[in-house]
Amino acid sequence: MAKKKFMLGFSPELVNEAIVYRLVKDYDLKINILRAEVKELGGRLLMEVDGKASNIKDAAKYLNECKVDVQELANYVEKNEERCTHCGVCISICPVEALTMERPTWMVRYDPEKCIACGMCIDACPPGAMKFRI
Repeated sequence: MAKKKFMLGFSPELVNEAIVYRLVKDYDLKINILRAEVKELGGRLLMEVDGKASNIKDAAKYLNECKVDVQELANYVEKNEERCTHCGVCISICPVEALTMERPTWMVRYDPEKCIACGMCIDACPPGAMKFRI
């Protein structure tokens, strides 16, 4: 079994299509939706996919044929150390403790292995030090 994370971009025409359903039914994939945004101009979906490597590859091909913008994510969120002021706002919002305060230095530390790419730290970060890496 393989696990991968993808950021999908949908045009307005595709927002109401049952594309995730097709991934589950036709490609036997387990889908974990990590973040979703639907707007008038389209949508974005961040998801973790679990299944046979060949099925994941075929599913990505299907998505491309449907005109879905597919980007595989290697590192999901990154922290810009130069922008970080170590205020700690991100720590209080992170649901999986991927961001912690190191003592006695009071420096914010980021563990990408724990990150589920929910994006809450990105929205909360006052200096904009956290961002999606795509």
